Amino acid sequence: MGSSSTTREDKGLFRVAMEGDWEEVVKIYEKYPDARRAKITRSGATALHVAVTEGKVEIVEKLIKVIISQDDKEVLRAQNEGGYTVLHLAASVGNEEMCKIITDADSSMIAIRTKSKETPLFSAALHGKNEVFCFLDSISTCSESHRQHRLSYGRREDGNTVLHSAIDGEYFDLAYRIIDLYEDFVNYVNDEGFTPLHLLATKSSAFKSVQTNRNEQDRTTSTDLENPTLPSKRLTHGDDHIFPANYVICVEYLKLVCKIMLLLVCGQAWMMSFLNEIRDLKKKHIWSAKIMDKLLYHTSIYDKLEGGTDRGNLEYDSGEIKPGRNNPEQEAEEESSASAKNKKKDKGSEEEKWKKDPEMTNETVLLTAARYGVTEIVERILDKFPTAIQDTDIAKKNILILTVENRQPSVYNLLRNKKMLSEGIIRKVDHEHNSVLHVAAIYDKDMKPWPIPGIALQMQWEIKWFEFVKDSMPKGIFVRRNLKGKTPDEVFTETHQTLIKESSKWLIKTSESCSVVAALIAGVAFATSASVPGGNNEETGKPYFATNPAFQMFAMTSLIALCFSVTSLVMFMTIITSRFQENDFARDLPCKLLMGLTSLFVAIGCMLVSFCAGHFLVLENNLKFASFPVYAMTCLPVSIFAAAQFPLYVDLLQSTIKNPFKHRHRYKFTKTET
Repeated sequence: MGSSSTTREDKGLFRVAMEGDWEEVVKIYEKYPDARRAKITRSGATALHVAVTEGKVEIVEKLIKVIISQDDKEVLRAQNEGGYTVLHLAASVGNEEMCKIITDADSSMIAIRTKSKETPLFSAALHGKNEVFCFLDSISTCSESHRQHRLSYGRREDGNTVLHSAIDGEYFDLAYRIIDLYEDFVNYVNDEGFTPLHLLATKSSAFKSVQTNRNEQDRTTSTDLENPTLPSKRLTHGDDHIFPANYVICVEYLKLVCKIMLLLVCGQAWMMSFLNEIRDLKKKHIWSAKIMDKLLYHTSIYDKLEGGTDRGNLEYDSGEIKPGRNNPEQEAEEESSASAKNKKKDKGSEEEKWKKDPEMTNETVLLTAARYGVTEIVERILDKFPTAIQDTDIAKKNILILTVENRQPSVYNLLRNKKMLSEGIIRKVDHEHNSVLHVAAIYDKDMKPWPIPGIALQMQWEIKWFEFVKDSMPKGIFVRRNLKGKTPDEVFTETHQTLIKESSKWLIKTSESCSVVAALIAGVAFATSASVPGGNNEETGKPYFATNPAFQMFAMTSLIALCFSVTSLVMFMTIITSRFQENDFARDLPCKLLMGLTSLFVAIGCMLVSFCAGHFLVLENNLKFASFPVYAMTCLPVSIFAAAQFPLYVDLLQSTIKNPFKHRHRYKFTKTET
């Protein structure tokens, strides 16, 4: 009978909580003590958990008063299936007022951990709640029992600290404050071998020197209409198109028109959003630089770089205050056993970690920063610890090899300009005897793409990057073969076969699409150039409007449109019939594509001007100035087409005319021993 009654009470509590009738929930808590322990959701949350999640501060205060009045703190300490208490939830949502109410009732809740071994303090850092974190930290220092475990409250079982979490979540203002409060965490290493500075080195988008790949990738995919490796941008189902392949440009054209119309309608809101993004990005750059300076100031980075990862810092203490556990010898024995177990586990899994992700083991902060292209960290470390340039990872790759392998021109130029590259560093080879030129020649489709649209331009940049590295090598450097017996040139040819095929397909499809437009314009321009608006004088045979400036404009632009449309058509046809040799992608094919697009743009513009000039002769006495808006509307198609292809055109122009890697001179290495 009692069990049936309790079930009805739980159902009633669930119903009123879901309906938001929180005053009724308070009454149920006062009337039925068992309802306070009831798990009313599938995740094992009590009504108090739900109230905290929804931010009902007054209700939370009333419910806690009811619980405390009965001296039933176990109800307040209740955990859901994930092990989260109400203090964890309040810290996660960043409600400082609720955290104060909860800790006033039971301050020992700050030591409770979830199933993932997170304290409320850790949850606040994990979600970037700055004010709540500072409040909970003040609670951890208010009594001697908490102060003894203060550092353990800021750590998780996997070795991550609150500083790791704040940097990983890019909450740099919070991370800056954590360094002031927990200076010891600067040198702590997690189970993956990462210090906080390691994690900061992986946040390349947070630094000003690194161009964020997000916008570059968006630009690459949005303008690369014929790239067969990016099917997600097309309307597909499985591997088949739901419309013919030659309709792709039409569909993308309509999508672009819709975007432009939406931009005109929501222009102001978009501009404000854009400015806010710029402001947030600038703020992130400033904070990341401050964090970098502070970490480098406090950390003993070079000792760790030289001596390897300090696994001793990975020992874990739950930090919970538990009754009956006051035997120091027992605690020491348990901690020693746990430490030995962790060390044995680390040693046994080291090889597995390397096989799974080689960049996560035995890699110094300098090498990590070079891998991700963070020149600020690389420069600061080399200024502070010049001998760090000798660092190598588990695959025996030094900073130069990793920089070239991961396609980081900014770091590569930094190393060259600082003149710290000795002959030994340049001649260094990895465990497969690959030199700097070998890794520059290697291409893998899983590698980070160059920030330029079009698979053919990716091939162009690959060639330019390889030539750039080769030309920057000092004279007299003899490159040996690797363990597979291949030279860098042979490696380049072998690894780029697939990219050459994909680039050839991209160029053929792009040229075919553009040649259709060029042929259409050529036909229209030919017909237009042979026609005379207004007719000819029967007596003299001359056009009636021969002296009119509009007629002269009509005659000139129609002829120019015909000339450039034919030129464009010829350029695209030469691309289609090309042999597509490896060296053709460096300059020959991109130049032809550039000339073809330039001629096509000029032909389209001249055709529209010719059309407007011809109609002006007919309509000038009727519509007069009212005809100009009509002519402006006729220019909209070419404007949209130009806007769609302009990023590709600009990148093609820049990469064809100049080297994107800013190669100025051959580097002269220093004669130093390694």
